[in-house]
Amino acid sequence: MPRLASRPRLVPSIDVSGCEAVKRVRGLPGTGLRLGDPLRLALHWHSLGAEAIHIVDLDGAERGRPSRCVLELVSRVKRETGARVQLGGGLRSIEALREAYAAGADRLVVASAWLRDPGFLEEAVEALDSGVLVAAVEEHWDATPASQGWRLREPLTLREAVERAASTPGLWGILYTQVFHEGEGRGVDLHRAARLARLARERGVERLAYSGGVAGPRDLELLAPLGYDEAVAGMALYTGALNPLGLL
Repeated sequence: MPRLASRPRLVPSIDVSGCEAVKRVRGLPGTGLRLGDPLRLALHWHSLGAEAIHIVDLDGAERGRPSRCVLELVSRVKRETGARVQLGGGLRSIEALREAYAAGADRLVVASAWLRDPGFLEEAVEALDSGVLVAAVEEHWDATPASQGWRLREPLTLREAVERAASTPGLWGILYTQVFHEGEGRGVDLHRAARLARLARERGVERLAYSGGVAGPRDLELLAPLGYDEAVAGMALYTGALNPLGLL
């Protein structure tokens, strides 16, 4: 079944902790679902038509460096499916980015490093290829950007974060995450999603992706006119609230 053009492309998410696939609620350890073998899940989504897989290294996000088992997972997913692999979590140095890229990741999602070091994104683009880096803007309830696996808040506004990302040529774009909705399946906060999209477009950001609380196809329909090109979903797919057929 062809993907409906009126919706952003759906990208299944696989979060990994202790080499096991999990789905947490608002990123809190011990919450959500334990899902087993992450490679099995990647093969499953690919068999249903997924052209891209979003992998989150939860242990890497906490430790500040990629996990060996996640790098191996990226290599196997790329080798066995050919799908585009987008990886985030613990990519806080040029060395870590190069290691993840060499493992087979097509896109690398960076959050903490560039929020703390304004020159990091430019340095990373120079070290890799254009279109590989994705700047993550992860929002807490109080409208501050999150970092360090969502545990910390950064002392800048979302507007400042978007401006910093937009000023770096060669990025793929921005991945906006509503941390306060992650894993809850309560639906998208459209007011905030629209505000972020408006800020990004005003500053010339060409591509946007969304994640955090997607509850069903209606959320995808509502994100489309805001300008989101992709929507990352996890919990809704694993609970059956979102049927991926025709959306991948």
